[in-house]
Amino acid sequence: MKNILIRRITILISTAIFISSILIASLGVYLIEGSQADKIQTLVQTLFISIAIIIPFVAALSYLVLRRIIKPVKSAINVAISMSQGDFSVRADENLKDEIGLLGKTLNKMSIDLYKNVSQLFIEKNRLCQVLNGLDEGMMAVDENRNITHYNKVFLEMFSLKESEVKDRCIDDIGVLKKELHELSQVTECKCTIVKNCVCGDVIMRIAMSSIENEKDEVVGAVVLFRDITELEKLEKVRREYVANVSHELRSPLTSIRGLIEPLMDSIVTDEEDIKRYHKIIYQESMRLSRLVDDIMELSRLQSNQPIEKTSVDLNSVIEMVHERYKLSNDHISLIYNPVRLSKVYTNYDRIEQILVILLDNAYKFTPEGGKIEIFTEERANDVLVSVRDGGIGIAENELDCIFDRFYKSDKSRSKKGSGLGLSIAREILSIMGEEINVRSIYGCGSTFEFTVHKEEN
Repeated sequence: MKNILIRRITILISTAIFISSILIASLGVYLIEGSQADKIQTLVQTLFISIAIIIPFVAALSYLVLRRIIKPVKSAINVAISMSQGDFSVRADENLKDEIGLLGKTLNKMSIDLYKNVSQLFIEKNRLCQVLNGLDEGMMAVDENRNITHYNKVFLEMFSLKESEVKDRCIDDIGVLKKELHELSQVTECKCTIVKNCVCGDVIMRIAMSSIENEKDEVVGAVVLFRDITELEKLEKVRREYVANVSHELRSPLTSIRGLIEPLMDSIVTDEEDIKRYHKIIYQESMRLSRLVDDIMELSRLQSNQPIEKTSVDLNSVIEMVHERYKLSNDHISLIYNPVRLSKVYTNYDRIEQILVILLDNAYKFTPEGGKIEIFTEERANDVLVSVRDGGIGIAENELDCIFDRFYKSDKSRSKKGSGLGLSIAREILSIMGEEINVRSIYGCGSTFEFTVHKEEN
């Protein structure tokens, strides 16, 4: 039987399989004849039918298993994508107890930590913006390629620039900056700080440029601060002029006193009349020096902004009292005042008297003999306007803005007596009391000083 079966099998292809020179299997393709072939065919058909039935089942089972595995992985991927887009609210599935669950927990923790860090960075960014915009100075930062990375509003206002003209732009593309920051290349190439002053139109600006370094001490850019020092320079100029004027005004009487005392000490002057005349001049110069010191102290007190007490005052009585005093002391100049009925004013009696004395002293100083000085009052809705008009030479138009400055004298030769502080004191007093003072003048036709005094409220 075996021989018959063997005779009915035809070997088509046969080969042996070796591993490390050891025969482990033989593979062949055989052609089977007879009834055995039908059985094999039936077996194959059955096998294919089984495979057709088993494959969908296996595929469905594999799909369910893979879905269970892929779903948390996909969730983790979505969390990672959301984090990369700035959304830290999405969470991965942490319920699984395998490596996928551990991955979900790790991603969720990383998302929470990133959210905290990003929120903190956002707060720091806003805080930095508030600090930069709160600076009085203009600020700008650049990278190593001189491209602008940061700036504040003051910087834009200083150079009349718009954000679109500055953001992510190179310094070299902005003409007004290129001119003033030509030293910036030195700061971005080596560690250093450069401070300089420059003039931009009517503005005097101080520019400070400093290098920015990374953790390796490498220069990665620079920060530039712009400060408007125009007012500081003006104040410094005023201070220098103030010191010079005080020195001059103090030196003048001191020189006179010294010049008179020396011949008296050396007994050069022996005549009694000359000695008395020298003593009189020394006394006058010492009084002049005393008045100058008093004026300086008075101006300093006023500029400390101490309040001035106000009461109800009859303005006519103040003016009439000052008018009588000056009318009796000088017969060569006519002082005219025609009082009119005025409402009570709310001011300080002594200070108004002081202002009138300052203005009348000034008027008498520049009015020639035979001239006249007039005092006028005009009641208005809320105040009374007091004017003092003199018959002097007037004030040149280009000097009107300086007339109330300390130590300013329209008489450049300083031949007229006075410290040059009177009008400054008058302006300070009126400013503290909330009043105004102005001057109107035409050169050659005299000047009119006028100030306001608020009426008493009913």
